[in-house]
Amino acid sequence: MELRRCLFCSGWQPFAPGLAIIAFRIAPWIANQAGICQARGEALASLGKDLSITIDSRSGAGAEDLPGPRGLPLIGNRHQVRFDRLHLDLEDWAGQYGPLYQIRFGPHRVAVLSDRAEIHRLLADRPDGFRRPHYLEAAASEMRLKGVFAAEGDDWRRQRRIVVDALNRARIEDFFPGIATTVGRLQRRWERAADAGDLVDLCRDLMRFTVDVATQLAFGIDINTLETPGPTIQRHLAKVFPVLHRRLNSPYPYWRFIRLPADRRLDRALDALELEFAAMVKTVRDRLEREPGRRRSPRDFLEAIITEMEAEGSRVTNEEIFANVGNLLLAGEDTTANTIAWTVHLLAGSPDWLDRCRHEIDALTASNAPGMVDFEQTKRMPVIDAVSSESMRLKPVAPLHMLEPLNDTWILGRRIPEGTTIFMLLRHLATRDEHFMNGDRFDPERWLVKPEERRGPHDHRAFVPFGAGPRFCPGRNLAMLEIRAVLAMLCANFDVLPVDRASVREQLAFTMFPTNLFVRLGRRKRT
Repeated sequence: MELRRCLFCSGWQPFAPGLAIIAFRIAPWIANQAGICQARGEALASLGKDLSITIDSRSGAGAEDLPGPRGLPLIGNRHQVRFDRLHLDLEDWAGQYGPLYQIRFGPHRVAVLSDRAEIHRLLADRPDGFRRPHYLEAAASEMRLKGVFAAEGDDWRRQRRIVVDALNRARIEDFFPGIATTVGRLQRRWERAADAGDLVDLCRDLMRFTVDVATQLAFGIDINTLETPGPTIQRHLAKVFPVLHRRLNSPYPYWRFIRLPADRRLDRALDALELEFAAMVKTVRDRLEREPGRRRSPRDFLEAIITEMEAEGSRVTNEEIFANVGNLLLAGEDTTANTIAWTVHLLAGSPDWLDRCRHEIDALTASNAPGMVDFEQTKRMPVIDAVSSESMRLKPVAPLHMLEPLNDTWILGRRIPEGTTIFMLLRHLATRDEHFMNGDRFDPERWLVKPEERRGPHDHRAFVPFGAGPRFCPGRNLAMLEIRAVLAMLCANFDVLPVDRASVREQLAFTMFPTNLFVRLGRRKRT
């Protein structure tokens, strides 16, 4: 049996005796290592202190005064959640216990926040007042992926500048022909599936599309996984987020002492990625040697970061190159592909909105190949934008966000000590009726109505699919360009026939993605 779940998950109960024997046998070894290695001994001794979390109110009362679900001794609320649907459990509890409550995983208390104003305040106070949880930075470092996503403080500021420059509007516009070429390949792939009557695995195909785009942007190399077997980057990348999600939600860092099959698979995947990235880095370095003028005006992310690395006084390292390229590919592949997949899923259940998208694209591209838009036309798609915004409101790939304060702070009248993990429920925020009228309903019209004509709440600040504040997602422009280009092509050229929509489920593995999402595509019949 494949062992996929966290060491302390209920799914491991059948293995408890064997694991107990293993733990008993390795305990002396761990103790011996701790005695020999002072650093490890100190780390083990301080583990509980580093991860323990307490929450007090202004009156000095203990954490028990915060509302929250009743847990059990030792395990807290661990038995009441499944980490592959953690966001759903937290949202359910927010409906019962309000905008700030507590839960407990083992000995560790966590604050759960869903107040709009406070969430914006926390997001705006980064990186000086709040940061991502320290154990996320540690996990990313162990996985060789401590790039701009996980970096903090001055490291984040330095890396952020390079990433933002590589993803600015001018570079994205110059890059658009590569996106258009890749969209054309995706269209041909779907035409073949339509002609054969095959089921289309939307997530798989869209992952291929976004990896092709991200690789072109990162390396200036066209790997074309849509039409060829290509490198195995996707297969390796797919192992990262599930393991990262499990490690972030594990009460103890077991993987530092016991390597489970999933951990060993991840190690092999990271080694393979490092080799593939090294080959691509060599290709880019050779290109810069042949064309030194490119150093003055880098044309892709890797050229930009290598040029920065070669500058006098630069602190960019080879490890940071690997980490940031990995961050770009992971973020560019997973989040954008799943956003498009969720949008297609919602459109398949709303044929009227599919028709409205189709009419918009027909009018916009009357002189183009059907559904193939140019860069300027991507700026004039209000209906497509409304549909994608509504999809990101209802099915965001990041339904929750995690922070911790760098110093003791106050949230909604409660004192939150330094180092407390805070879960912020971004999807719950965006679906509450107090922020959006009929908040749980798919209604793209809400994004098209003039403010003076709205009949109910429409609070833009409760909608944060790309985050907010200084760490606002630098890939937003690229993501929206890909979303518009793919939806325009799809709506103009295909009929979308859902297959068992009721079986589609939300699953969380660091990001939220759909499971069992298949469609049948038919070539659109034009009259």
